Amino acid sequence: MEFNILLAVLLAALFHASWNASVKSSGDHLVSIAGLQLACGIIALFLIPFFDIPARESWPYLFFSALLHSGYYIALSEAYRSGDFAQAYPVARGTAPIIVALWGVFFLNEYLNPPEMLALAGIIIGIMIFATRRFGQVLQDKRAMLSALITSVFIAAYTLVDGIGGRLSENVSGYVVWLSILDMIPIVLYTMVVRSGGVIIPIARNWKRNLAGAALALGSYWVVVWAMSQASIPLVSALRETSIVIAALIGTFYFKEPSGKRRIVASIIIVCAITLLAFENH
Repeated sequence: MEFNILLAVLLAALFHASWNASVKSSGDHLVSIAGLQLACGIIALFLIPFFDIPARESWPYLFFSALLHSGYYIALSEAYRSGDFAQAYPVARGTAPIIVALWGVFFLNEYLNPPEMLALAGIIIGIMIFATRRFGQVLQDKRAMLSALITSVFIAAYTLVDGIGGRLSENVSGYVVWLSILDMIPIVLYTMVVRSGGVIIPIARNWKRNLAGAALALGSYWVVVWAMSQASIPLVSALRETSIVIAALIGTFYFKEPSGKRRIVASIIIVCAITLLAFENH
């Protein structure tokens, strides 16, 4: 993986962990996600004139991805509702790269050289150490565990769909702009139905939070889709999930969650894996 792609994906991981922490700290996670996605869609509408329309071949992937993202948002909100941040985020984000890696190797011919395979394994192992930090408690709460695992399946699915769709689009920026527009429609409608219409006022009241989160979410996924068009999809997927390390720091210093030896060990493993990627092509 080229060094500039690696740095870009790490920045995307920072953005991703930040907007997830913002959602977790909100009162109603589903409404917060809907407000954030509405803001993403509005920003994207203003960006339409600046980018070409994606190629026709990518549009089925765009529509399918929008549906998958909606499932992801719903599952994520339930995971945050039934479990805490230290449970839901690591399990959901940590399981997805394994699914993507297996699918990429067996169905997309995404073959990796030995250093990349070692780095991928290191990142996944480090992530799963984070995920098992409170694994016993997660297993006791079957609903939280199930929601987090369902979330990971949606993450893996839309990652693969957007990895292929972005490559077919011939215009990654246009692909992400239209994806953001399509994304906002089903999740906002769903939230209005399940919250009996009591959505507009909370979203309007938190417009600053929503706008800031939207900028982070849109920028994060923009970088990821671009990176998947330039490098191995499984590798980008695993590298993006280093956001768990950033989430751990946010949890420690912002949410005041306890930090332990597992986090230190996991962080060292992930940093070593990223270093291996950084020097593999230099």
